[in-house]
Amino acid sequence: MAVPTQLPSPGDAPKLTIEKFADGAIACLKFSGTIDESFEGKQLGQSVTGEVLVIDLGAVKKISSFGIREWVDFVGTAAKQVRSVVLIECASKVVDQLNMVANFTGGGRVFSFYAPFRCDYCNSEHRVLLQLDKDHETIKTMKLAERPCKSCKEAMYFDEDGATFFSYVIGQEKFELEPAVASFLATKLDYAVSDLDRKLRVDKVIEGRTTFLKLAGDLDGSFPRDKLAEGLEGTVIIDLGAIGRIQPAGAAQWRGFIQMVTPLVDQLYLAAVPPPVLEKLCSKDDLGAKAQVLTLTLPYTCRGCGTTSGQVIDVGEHHAVLKFATAPELRCTCKAGGVMACVAGEAMMTILPGLPKPTASAELVKSIGILRERAQPPVRKSQHTTEVAPAVAPPRARSSMLVPVLAAMLVLVLGAVAFIAYQKFSGDKPAPATPAGSITNRSAAVRPAWITGDSPATASCVETASKGLSCTGVSSLVARQDDAEDEAAEAALDAVANAVAIRIADPQWKQAVLPIYAAARDAKLAAFDRDPASTTARREVREARRAVAQALRATGSGAVPATPNGRYWEEYGGADGKRFLAFAQVSLGATELAKLVEAYTQSTTALGATVVVAFPLIGWRYPRVERGAVILSMRDGPLQTAGVTEQYIVLAIDGRDVTDATTFARLATDEHAALSARGGTLRLKVQTADPAPREFTVAVKAHTVETPHNGSNTGKRPNTGSNGGTGGVNVWDKFDRNKGSGRDDPTQ
Repeated sequence: MAVPTQLPSPGDAPKLTIEKFADGAIACLKFSGTIDESFEGKQLGQSVTGEVLVIDLGAVKKISSFGIREWVDFVGTAAKQVRSVVLIECASKVVDQLNMVANFTGGGRVFSFYAPFRCDYCNSEHRVLLQLDKDHETIKTMKLAERPCKSCKEAMYFDEDGATFFSYVIGQEKFELEPAVASFLATKLDYAVSDLDRKLRVDKVIEGRTTFLKLAGDLDGSFPRDKLAEGLEGTVIIDLGAIGRIQPAGAAQWRGFIQMVTPLVDQLYLAAVPPPVLEKLCSKDDLGAKAQVLTLTLPYTCRGCGTTSGQVIDVGEHHAVLKFATAPELRCTCKAGGVMACVAGEAMMTILPGLPKPTASAELVKSIGILRERAQPPVRKSQHTTEVAPAVAPPRARSSMLVPVLAAMLVLVLGAVAFIAYQKFSGDKPAPATPAGSITNRSAAVRPAWITGDSPATASCVETASKGLSCTGVSSLVARQDDAEDEAAEAALDAVANAVAIRIADPQWKQAVLPIYAAARDAKLAAFDRDPASTTARREVREARRAVAQALRATGSGAVPATPNGRYWEEYGGADGKRFLAFAQVSLGATELAKLVEAYTQSTTALGATVVVAFPLIGWRYPRVERGAVILSMRDGPLQTAGVTEQYIVLAIDGRDVTDATTFARLATDEHAALSARGGTLRLKVQTADPAPREFTVAVKAHTVETPHNGSNTGKRPNTGSNGGTGGVNVWDKFDRNKGSGRDDPTQ
């Protein structure tokens, strides 16, 4: 029976109460109250034991900025102590942080959460619990139907912005609780049914005592000033570079937000302030007592190249000039290097003298770029295309197969038309302005012929005349050229891996390997396509492609080029400053392509397990798995008795890394033979369906041989072969069927 244990917090009236429930290998922590800096997260995380940790967050009322820091320490530490972490009954305050804070789950999964509802008839608020197993399809629609009010029975409605509220959980795959966990929680969970859409997006990063907020979208009456202000403390930096239109109601909500946070924070800095915000919301009255503008954007036109672009101005560095309502003198980065003229309107320039000189240190100003990268600014909507190949494609659901095929065909056709038109009309002329801004620089006079489309964050492949492959990756619009080039190369290599998978016809490989990654890949790409402005969706796609690229280079048997065969980049100037779009081409000949197909399907067998090398696309589900051996089939043997089965990935044997199928067979055979001579335990580190790897153990008995003494028998029964002679070894004499086990890897 589970026994609740309350963990007291210091003080007579603790802000946070934590109750602990335990039943065998399952533990549950229930949080109630406010999570702030007094919460000693790492210490609690180190105390967690068992296999499954369930965290109940239904009674959390508030999480402060410093509380988030302690929470991330807690959940990250706890995740290393157990096999899996499940978050249940997440309150709306928790869902808000899930949507804004990276690693809030520590690698765990959200199973259930509350959605807020409101009834206008009786002026009451209620919450409805949703589960990822039975409400997944409803959550994906981001539309929650009205339902009867619990108080007056009239209709109550979902009182949140759907696209924002579900931005994290919609990226999760549908899953069910393990039977033992479901049974443990059956007495406390009570379920029922979910949503809408939204414009403004907020991303949050906590670094020490500094809170960084990035706002993207239009500023209107829906601006969540109360929610955004709650828990802010210390030094707060707000990046406004992606703010668009400002409506009167939104301006009023913003001013109210500034008034609310002024007494709560030590310093309040505004960064990358765009012209509309500068003109409408940066007067002395608007800034109040603590708000200071660190950097702002002013429109400049280059007299040499004729380009108009937004230039970021450091207020502290140029304050002596700005206080006279004068813009700093800047030079263009074009070849002419001409002087640029500020073309800001008079209303905007009259704001400049009233800006206070920032008190922020130079180090803090420099850190903004790093924090912005961590927050991962949104990119514009894109489609993800994959190769349309004549080979037999991996089995997928009919609807999910049709969409990528049509999308790929459409992108290839439109890309070819666009390229022909581009060559015909552009020549060496300056490229026209695009939604991303004007092209201010590029790595070549014209785009290479291998580029057939420029939708950000996409990848596609075409078959060459020699039956080889040419794959092109496009980056997102990012602030750094090297980052854009890396992202483009990773996208191209991911397309190569997918093209190889399409060409693998082995039915056993498809049955065992394809299900490991296919659903995760489809879900993450679909989540990004639905909301390309989602920081979480963009980060998951980028991390997955990076993992695939690393694994492909590591296991590709030298068939994959170390660097792209072709590179090209473009620099854009706009209100957000410089942005780079990069392209990368990876080409393979027919010989290299066949070599990859052979390398990833060649199997070996040891201790009853038939395995192949881990396929790179597994990185979409397990980004940390770069090498290993995937089990295709399993027959009677020590590994099967220990609990190892098909689709598991063996990562190490007795602490030695398994790099491919051949390494697995050698290590498994050699280690088992060595242990059979002296007895002991064979240990395997295995990636199962759980997020973290597990350790499986196989007890191996020592082989006992008769030792004669003075012609007499020692009393030990000799081990004989079928003909009665001594020395015959039966492999099953070395294995204790009752001692094979699978348990968590304590090192994870």
